[in-house]
Amino acid sequence: MGGINCSFPLQHGANNPNAFHLPHPEFIPFKSGDFIGSTLQGGPVNCAILHLAPHGNGTHTESIWHISTEKYPICNVFERWFFTAQLCTIEPIMIADSMMITKQAIMLALGNARPEAILIRTQKSTEQKMWSGMDAPAFEPAGLAWLAEIGIRHLLTDLPSVDPEEDEGKLAAHHAFWDYPDNPRIQATITEMIAIPEDVNDGLYLLQFGIAPLMSDASPSMITLYPLKASIS
Repeated sequence: MGGINCSFPLQHGANNPNAFHLPHPEFIPFKSGDFIGSTLQGGPVNCAILHLAPHGNGTHTESIWHISTEKYPICNVFERWFFTAQLCTIEPIMIADSMMITKQAIMLALGNARPEAILIRTQKSTEQKMWSGMDAPAFEPAGLAWLAEIGIRHLLTDLPSVDPEEDEGKLAAHHAFWDYPDNPRIQATITEMIAIPEDVNDGLYLLQFGIAPLMSDASPSMITLYPLKASIS
């Protein structure tokens, strides 16, 4: 069967998920003299200037450069694009006034499986959310430290961040997963704001990444799953 798209489409304007009060994407036709890069506005071709903030505009993949002082561009992280991946649905629970995905819950969901990547969704919905100011659930840092310990290379989640929206800049879960600065895992990535279709069941998949070749800490990404066993109802 074909691949399963698990990414939000990125488009001009407010019809995108949003986080951290970052501006919405803008796709603006290029103009020069009498030329306009829009066929709808009478131009010969479409040629838009894109203004994006990947961390808040939708599905995106981050390199360790998101928190490191050393430069590790996302376009240099991948030497291949396909990985074995386990999809798990985990419901956050309240811990000290915050909704968290705990280490215990991650360990229980993964069991003895040791894939290269793990996708953790908190709900079976692809609804676009305006996460800004909503205090979204986050990950217990100990849980991400455990994923790093067992060699999980890529973490993907439907949440806008693995850390709380307001944490005084600690980003403890990011640091734990990348084991930074003690033993930086420069080929590990975190992907946030994925959109897994509701009829896709937990199980083992082949995961395909697609990113833009940006010399940046993050890129909008295309996440595609291919079932490796009976995982779809």
